Amino acid sequence: MSEEIKIENIIRNTRKYWYIDGLSEIAGGLIIFFAGLTYWFVAQMENTSYKFVLLTLAQPVVIILGSWLARKFLPRIKERITYPRTGYLVFRKPVKKRRFQRILYVGLIAAVVGALVTMISSALPERFLPFLSSIFLAMVSIYIGYHTAVRRFYWIGLVMLGFGAFLSYLNLSGSLPYTILFSGIGIIWIISGVVTLILYLRKTQPLSEEV
Repeated sequence: MSEEIKIENIIRNTRKYWYIDGLSEIAGGLIIFFAGLTYWFVAQMENTSYKFVLLTLAQPVVIILGSWLARKFLPRIKERITYPRTGYLVFRKPVKKRRFQRILYVGLIAAVVGALVTMISSALPERFLPFLSSIFLAMVSIYIGYHTAVRRFYWIGLVMLGFGAFLSYLNLSGSLPYTILFSGIGIIWIISGVVTLILYLRKTQPLSEEV
Protein backbone atom coordinates (compact mmCIF):
# COMPACT_ATOMS: atom_id res chain seq x y z
CA MET A 1 0.00 0.00 0.00
CA SER A 2 2.84 2.41 0.86
CA GLU A 3 4.50 1.75 -2.52
CA GLU A 4 1.24 2.56 -4.30
CA ILE A 5 1.02 5.85 -2.39
CA LYS A 6 4.60 6.70 -3.35
CA ILE A 7 3.93 5.92 -7.01
CA GLU A 8 0.80 8.07 -6.94
CA ASN A 9 2.75 10.95 -5.40
CA ILE A 10 5.40 10.63 -8.13
CA ILE A 11 2.71 10.73 -10.81
CA ARG A 12 1.07 13.78 -9.22
CA ASN A 13 4.41 15.59 -8.97
CA THR A 14 5.04 14.79 -12.63
CA ARG A 15 1.71 16.35 -13.59
CA LYS A 16 2.56 19.33 -11.39
CA TYR A 17 5.37 20.31 -13.73
CA TRP A 18 2.89 21.07 -16.52
CA TYR A 19 1.39 23.85 -14.34
CA ILE A 20 4.66 25.29 -13.07
CA ASP A 21 4.54 28.35 -15.34
CA GLY A 22 0.83 29.28 -15.27
CA LEU A 23 0.51 29.05 -19.06
CA SER A 24 -2.04 26.23 -18.88
CA GLU A 25 -4.25 28.32 -16.60
CA ILE A 26 -4.07 31.28 -18.96
CA ALA A 27 -5.10 29.06 -21.88
CA GLY A 28 -7.88 27.42 -19.86
CA GLY A 29 -9.06 30.80 -18.59
CA LEU A 30 -9.32 32.17 -22.13
CA ILE A 31 -11.42 29.17 -23.17
CA ILE A 32 -13.76 29.60 -20.18
CA PHE A 33 -13.98 33.36 -20.77
CA PHE A 34 -15.07 33.03 -24.41
CA ALA A 35 -17.39 30.13 -23.53
CA GLY A 36 -19.08 32.48 -21.06
CA LEU A 37 -19.49 35.14 -23.73
CA THR A 38 -21.65 32.76 -25.75
CA TYR A 39 -24.48 33.44 -23.26
CA TRP A 40 -24.30 37.14 -24.08
CA PHE A 41 -24.07 36.69 -27.87
CA VAL A 42 -27.02 34.29 -27.96
CA ALA A 43 -29.07 36.62 -25.71
CA GLN A 44 -28.71 39.41 -28.28
CA MET A 45 -30.60 37.41 -30.87
CA GLU A 46 -34.23 38.35 -31.40
CA ASN A 47 -35.34 35.02 -32.88
CA THR A 48 -35.88 32.88 -29.78
CA SER A 49 -36.46 29.69 -31.81
CA TYR A 50 -32.72 29.45 -32.55
CA LYS A 51 -31.43 30.56 -29.17
CA PHE A 52 -31.50 27.17 -27.45
CA VAL A 53 -29.92 25.41 -30.44
CA LEU A 54 -27.15 28.00 -30.73
CA LEU A 55 -26.49 28.04 -26.99
CA THR A 56 -26.29 24.24 -27.02
CA LEU A 57 -23.84 24.23 -29.94
CA ALA A 58 -21.86 27.44 -29.33
CA GLN A 59 -20.23 26.46 -26.05
CA PRO A 60 -19.05 22.99 -27.18
CA VAL A 61 -17.64 24.55 -30.38
CA VAL A 62 -15.77 27.23 -28.38
CA ILE A 63 -14.45 24.64 -25.89
CA ILE A 64 -13.41 22.11 -28.56
CA LEU A 65 -11.80 24.76 -30.78
CA GLY A 66 -10.08 26.41 -27.81
CA SER A 67 -8.79 23.07 -26.53
CA TRP A 68 -7.44 22.22 -29.99
CA LEU A 69 -5.64 25.56 -30.25
CA ALA A 70 -4.24 25.13 -26.72
CA ARG A 71 -2.88 21.65 -27.52
CA LYS A 72 -1.36 23.00 -30.72
CA PHE A 73 0.27 26.20 -29.48
CA LEU A 74 0.85 25.67 -25.74
CA PRO A 75 3.76 23.21 -26.21
CA ARG A 76 5.40 25.66 -28.63
CA ILE A 77 5.14 28.48 -26.11
CA LYS A 78 6.57 26.23 -23.41
CA GLU A 79 9.49 25.39 -25.72
CA ARG A 80 10.38 29.10 -25.74
CA ILE A 81 9.67 29.96 -22.09
CA THR A 82 9.57 26.92 -19.80
CA TYR A 83 11.86 24.22 -21.18
CA PRO A 84 14.94 26.47 -21.55
CA ARG A 85 14.56 27.41 -17.86
CA THR A 86 13.59 24.24 -16.03
CA GLY A 87 14.10 21.49 -18.58
CA TYR A 88 11.96 19.31 -20.80
CA LEU A 89 9.76 16.63 -19.30
CA VAL A 90 8.27 13.89 -21.46
CA PHE A 91 4.82 12.73 -20.41
CA ARG A 92 4.01 9.12 -21.12
CA LYS A 93 0.88 8.83 -23.25
CA PRO A 94 -1.76 6.45 -21.88
CA VAL A 95 -2.57 3.36 -23.93
CA LYS A 96 -5.71 3.56 -26.04
CA LYS A 97 -7.68 1.27 -23.74
CA ARG A 98 -6.96 3.36 -20.65
CA ARG A 99 -7.56 6.57 -22.61
CA PHE A 100 -10.99 5.27 -23.66
CA GLN A 101 -11.77 4.26 -20.07
CA ARG A 102 -10.88 7.73 -18.80
CA ILE A 103 -13.08 9.35 -21.45
CA LEU A 104 -15.90 7.00 -20.46
CA TYR A 105 -15.46 7.82 -16.75
CA VAL A 106 -15.42 11.55 -17.46
CA GLY A 107 -18.55 11.21 -19.58
CA LEU A 108 -20.36 9.27 -16.86
CA ILE A 109 -19.32 11.77 -14.18
CA ALA A 110 -20.46 14.66 -16.38
CA ALA A 111 -23.81 12.96 -16.96
CA VAL A 112 -24.32 12.34 -13.23
CA VAL A 113 -23.32 15.90 -12.34
CA GLY A 114 -25.62 17.26 -15.05
CA ALA A 115 -28.52 15.21 -13.72
CA LEU A 116 -27.83 16.37 -10.15
CA VAL A 117 -27.67 20.00 -11.25
CA THR A 118 -30.98 19.64 -13.10
CA MET A 119 -32.68 18.00 -10.11
CA ILE A 120 -31.36 20.48 -7.56
CA SER A 121 -31.86 23.57 -9.73
CA SER A 122 -35.52 22.72 -10.33
CA ALA A 123 -36.12 22.95 -6.58
CA LEU A 124 -34.22 26.23 -6.06
CA PRO A 125 -35.11 29.85 -6.90
CA GLU A 126 -33.38 31.10 -10.05
CA ARG A 127 -31.20 33.56 -8.13
CA PHE A 128 -29.31 30.69 -6.46
CA LEU A 129 -28.35 28.96 -9.73
CA PRO A 130 -25.07 30.90 -10.19
CA PHE A 131 -24.01 29.84 -6.69
CA LEU A 132 -25.01 26.24 -7.43
CA SER A 133 -22.98 26.30 -10.64
CA SER A 134 -19.99 27.75 -8.81
CA ILE A 135 -20.13 24.88 -6.29
CA PHE A 136 -19.65 22.27 -9.00
CA LEU A 137 -17.03 24.38 -10.80
CA ALA A 138 -15.15 24.82 -7.52
CA MET A 139 -15.24 21.05 -7.01
CA VAL A 140 -13.65 20.63 -10.45
CA SER A 141 -10.91 23.11 -9.54
CA ILE A 142 -10.25 21.36 -6.24
CA TYR A 143 -10.09 18.02 -8.03
CA ILE A 144 -7.52 19.45 -10.47
CA GLY A 145 -5.53 20.70 -7.49
CA TYR A 146 -5.48 17.24 -5.92
CA HIS A 147 -4.87 15.47 -9.23
CA THR A 148 -1.87 17.66 -10.09
CA ALA A 149 -0.57 18.46 -6.57
CA VAL A 150 -0.94 22.19 -7.36
CA ARG A 151 -2.30 23.89 -4.25
CA ARG A 152 -3.31 27.18 -5.87
CA PHE A 153 -6.23 25.40 -7.54
CA TYR A 154 -7.74 25.02 -4.05
CA TRP A 155 -7.65 28.80 -3.63
CA ILE A 156 -9.02 29.28 -7.14
CA GLY A 157 -11.93 27.02 -6.19
CA LEU A 158 -12.66 29.07 -3.08
CA VAL A 159 -12.55 32.34 -5.05
CA MET A 160 -14.91 30.85 -7.65
CA LEU A 161 -17.28 29.78 -4.88
CA GLY A 162 -17.30 33.27 -3.38
CA PHE A 163 -17.81 34.80 -6.81
CA GLY A 164 -20.85 32.61 -7.45
CA ALA A 165 -22.30 33.48 -4.05
CA PHE A 166 -21.83 37.20 -4.80
CA LEU A 167 -23.67 36.85 -8.13
CA SER A 168 -26.55 35.07 -6.42
CA TYR A 169 -26.67 37.91 -3.88
CA LEU A 170 -26.91 40.47 -6.71
CA ASN A 171 -29.87 38.51 -8.15
CA LEU A 172 -29.33 39.54 -11.78
CA SER A 173 -31.80 38.49 -14.46
CA GLY A 174 -31.66 36.96 -17.92
CA SER A 175 -28.40 35.68 -19.34
CA LEU A 176 -26.30 38.26 -17.50
CA PRO A 177 -25.52 36.18 -14.37
CA TYR A 178 -24.26 33.24 -16.44
CA THR A 179 -22.25 35.49 -18.75
CA ILE A 180 -20.61 37.16 -15.76
CA LEU A 181 -20.16 33.86 -13.89
CA PHE A 182 -18.31 31.92 -16.59
CA SER A 183 -16.44 34.88 -18.07
CA GLY A 184 -15.52 36.00 -14.54
CA ILE A 185 -14.23 32.52 -13.70
CA GLY A 186 -12.19 32.65 -16.90
CA ILE A 187 -10.67 35.96 -15.76
CA ILE A 188 -9.90 34.43 -12.34
CA TRP A 189 -7.98 31.63 -14.06
CA ILE A 190 -6.16 34.10 -16.32
CA ILE A 191 -5.13 36.28 -13.37
CA SER A 192 -3.87 33.24 -11.47
CA GLY A 193 -1.92 32.10 -14.52
CA VAL A 194 -0.40 35.55 -15.15
CA VAL A 195 0.70 35.90 -11.51
CA THR A 196 2.18 32.39 -11.58
CA LEU A 197 3.99 33.15 -14.84
CA ILE A 198 5.46 36.40 -13.47
CA LEU A 199 6.70 34.65 -10.32
CA TYR A 200 8.09 31.80 -12.41
CA LEU A 201 10.03 34.17 -14.70
CA ARG A 202 11.43 36.01 -11.69
CA LYS A 203 12.63 32.84 -9.98
CA THR A 204 14.17 31.18 -13.04
CA GLN A 205 16.38 32.02 -15.97
CA PRO A 206 17.50 30.12 -19.09
CA LEU A 207 19.85 27.30 -18.17
CA SER A 208 22.50 28.52 -20.60
CA GLU A 209 22.81 31.75 -18.55
CA GLU A 210 23.16 29.98 -15.19
CA VAL A 211 26.98 29.83 -15.22
